[in-house]
Amino acid sequence: MREFFGPGWRVYYIQRGDVLIVMLGGGEKSSQPADIAAAVALSKTIEE
Repeated sequence: MREFFGPGWRVYYIQRGDVLIVMLGGGEKSSQPADIAAAVALSKTIEE
């Protein structure tokens, strides 16, 4: 999914059952791998 909110904005989303959870994040291109890792870690804290 890609949305054009402006430079540095990212949308991460996961589905838990029938619920779609959308997380907005931001960062520089150089921090993208760390930002993705943080989003994945955060998504694992959300109950199913």
